[in-house]
Amino acid sequence: MHNVGADDGVLDAMLRHGEDRWRDALTAAQVMAVGGADIGGLWLTARAGGIRDLFLDHARALLPGPFLRLPPGASAATLCGRLDIAQTTASERLVWQPGLLASAHGGVLVIPMAERLEPSAAAIIADVMDTRSSRSARPGNHGESAATPAFFTVIALDEAIEPEEAPPSVLSDRLGLHVSLEGIAWQTVAGAALPALPEPNISWRKVAMDDKVIEQLSAIAASGGHASLRALLHLATVARILAALSGRDAVLPEDAVTALRLCLGIRLVSGEPQARQEPPPPPETATPDAAEPSASPHTEGDEMGTPPDSLGELLAAVEHGSIDGLSLAVSERAARKAGRAGKAGGTAKNARRGRPYAASRSAPFPDARPDIIGTLRAAAPWQVIRARLKSRLENADEASIPSGRLLIRKDDFRYQRLRHPKPSTAIFVVDASGSTALERLGETKGAIEQLLARCYIRRDEVSLIAFRGKAAEVLMPPTRSLVAAKRKLSALPGGGATPLAAGLEKGLELALSVRRRGNTPVVVVMTDGSGNVALDGSADRPLAARQTEQLARLYRANGLTTICIDIARRPREAVTSLASLLGAELHVLRQADAGRMTALVHASMETTRA
Repeated sequence: MHNVGADDGVLDAMLRHGEDRWRDALTAAQVMAVGGADIGGLWLTARAGGIRDLFLDHARALLPGPFLRLPPGASAATLCGRLDIAQTTASERLVWQPGLLASAHGGVLVIPMAERLEPSAAAIIADVMDTRSSRSARPGNHGESAATPAFFTVIALDEAIEPEEAPPSVLSDRLGLHVSLEGIAWQTVAGAALPALPEPNISWRKVAMDDKVIEQLSAIAASGGHASLRALLHLATVARILAALSGRDAVLPEDAVTALRLCLGIRLVSGEPQARQEPPPPPETATPDAAEPSASPHTEGDEMGTPPDSLGELLAAVEHGSIDGLSLAVSERAARKAGRAGKAGGTAKNARRGRPYAASRSAPFPDARPDIIGTLRAAAPWQVIRARLKSRLENADEASIPSGRLLIRKDDFRYQRLRHPKPSTAIFVVDASGSTALERLGETKGAIEQLLARCYIRRDEVSLIAFRGKAAEVLMPPTRSLVAAKRKLSALPGGGATPLAAGLEKGLELALSVRRRGNTPVVVVMTDGSGNVALDGSADRPLAARQTEQLARLYRANGLTTICIDIARRPREAVTSLASLLGAELHVLRQADAGRMTALVHASMETTRA
């Protein structure tokens, strides 16, 4: 009997959790209706079903304008518009098809199965969201591409089954809201009244926000692995909208806490429900980190049940290096991005250059030219049948039709799809402190020279960052020249303290810069894990440890392929923890070996092309 009661308690906790998520989803719909395209849109994690359909119907009722769905496998021409060759041939004048993005102007674009969206299509949608205009191949007045207004809100439906599946980061970074409908029971939403959109008494653009609240939001967002400034901008916008919906002209801490929950999924948690749980302690003995907003009783004027000082408690948990204040949504998002490391960016498909790998009926980009040979091959078998049909329609003799004229239709056009492998860049982040620094740097130099000799044909690059003393230094920028590498690596400094955080920061900056250029970075961290210098150069070991942990989470959040090599004479737990935070492969090399390092890095660079 006791177990039955315990099971009922677990079920009640799950139902309360589902009610909180449904309440957050309804609030997100109201925020999206007020903010519109200013907050980008909504990343909705939910499988296909009645609950998701109910939420989408509610969102359609709140949001104005057209409600369009992106068809599966939509090409660049479908998104931006293209020349209708069949209609142009029939009417003997240029006929242009409008793009889907321009048609969604002033409304909503729903992206089903966003986790399978092609990176090229995601990049086009992101560019239109930034510029608020869609450019097609249609020439304008001054010879440039014609621009059509395209100002819309995006709802990306994430139906991922595997944890490594996720919408492209170029799109998800621009979506200000992230709501999950997982774990919501039908009995929670069945028969429940859906709230109407309240008329705010004040425009959210006139709502004031204290600088201290912005600083706290920035610190909490950075601790969750959200390094993009768009995340902070979305948090501030959503907090101001929430205040305007409540009729206030200033943002309160509870508005900021709700914004963290709706945008990043961050909240105070108390852990999983237990089967046998003692009654909770009195409020005066409860610790801030053990508070659960969704489990606490709702108070008047606080719809989410969040205490007014929860933002301070979240910030305190972050400053003490605790992750108890972060919900699973943040770690799941970082794990998804990290799971795709080594796969994204290996090969650029639907490119404008490279080798052909397939043919299709749709153009890979707006101004793509048809493949003449492929088009003629597709149209050739139908010439006799089309000539007969044409003669019947025109009541003419088949012999009167010119025999040298080809009858080509829209379905006959074929386009070549090209792809080319993207080059990789191996970034060595080497611990140059301590007595064994010269040995490690010497073997790293040998590994770099061997990698350059192997990778020259594939146009890959190698870079070296060494950290020692109080800072990190890029000793060798990304290069393919073996001669230049030998010249720059001839004299390598070593010795001093261990600024591990500075080395990780410099490696992250270089890796993101390499990725923006179109290469695939592979970061190799060689350390014994004993960082003792903070980013400001002070010998503060606890602060250095917290900063190292935050930077390592940013590697995982950005989905960087990372290799962590333990170069201590005995394996250390600190290096194992660092590799786990980085989402990296861990290898133990008690003695630095250029050959083994070369093999490890070369294997990871080959994996990025798989």
